[in-house]
Amino acid sequence: MIPLAYALTVDRAYLFYEFAPKGTLSDALHVSLGNGPLEWASRYSISIGVAQGLAFLHGCNSGPVLLLDLSSKTIFLKSLNEPQVGDIELCKVIDPSKSTGSLSTIAGSVGYIPPEYAYTMRVTAAGNVYSFGVILLELLTGKPPVSGGTELAKAVLSNSAQQKKWDQILDFSVSKTSAAIERQMLAVLKVALACVSISPDERPNMKSVLRMLLHAR
Repeated sequence: MIPLAYALTVDRAYLFYEFAPKGTLSDALHVSLGNGPLEWASRYSISIGVAQGLAFLHGCNSGPVLLLDLSSKTIFLKSLNEPQVGDIELCKVIDPSKSTGSLSTIAGSVGYIPPEYAYTMRVTAAGNVYSFGVILLELLTGKPPVSGGTELAKAVLSNSAQQKKWDQILDFSVSKTSAAIERQMLAVLKVALACVSISPDERPNMKSVLRMLLHAR
């Protein structure tokens, strides 16, 4: 989501974006609006839409455009099937020579920050893939990125050793709707686990992630 306009004052800067009537993905998943849990068809459409956006940004001819803080709070919903990726690395859009991909910076929200960031302090495409993997896990489990001091990605990885128990990771209120939905959710879970791999070298790139998600239909 690219800003429509900006305004500068003496002590503040404002960015103006297109209005997102449905709020953020975090709102849709974790804030009770009296509509019940978000259905799987919408969750899957959102995952595809975000993956398409990231694949496009990472594949720009001038070099990958990275997101400094990719989370369910920076995914805005025009509808429950139409997500928009926010918090694009604006300095890269304005001036490609100023990418934070080669600069040390503090970026990311707790629960989405890749483990290697602790010692590299660099924003990378592989780090964005990790953050996207956490978003996939939110969509699959219905749980927030951090709960009780435990990160969702770490909790899921520790419980995924036995593939036959993967169904226990899923949001039961959604996965038990039908056998077909559960199969699709398990296929997407496999993608999410690859994205949150501890080693950045083992994570797929976003084009591969998008292809795998499309094959999970």
